[in-house]
Amino acid sequence: MSDLLQTILVAFGTAAAGGFSGWFFGRKRQNIENIDMALDTWQKVVDSLEKRVDNLLKKVDCLTEENTRLKDEIGNLRDELLMLNKKDRKIEQLERKITKYEKLLDDNNVSY
Repeated sequence: MSDLLQTILVAFGTAAAGGFSGWFFGRKRQNIENIDMALDTWQKVVDSLEKRVDNLLKKVDCLTEENTRLKDEIGNLRDELLMLNKKDRKIEQLERKITKYEKLLDDNNVSY
């Protein structure tokens, strides 16, 4: 009976040891596979973000160029406005002079 018990215990022990070792080493392989999957996912995320950053940098460059162009245009328009205001003031001065001389001519009965 002790031989039968010993045979059963040895069979059970080797089965348990085999099952445990299979689980233990398989678990590590699964962890490595999980790590590889996580790295692949992370790399895809990084690539996607890199593309988005590149697109945003291109947009920033375009907007910077447009901003510079618009600032130049505003400066040119401001200069043009100042020049037109000076001309307008000069016209007003000349109109006042003309009105003054017309009145002077009318007061002296001179035809023009």
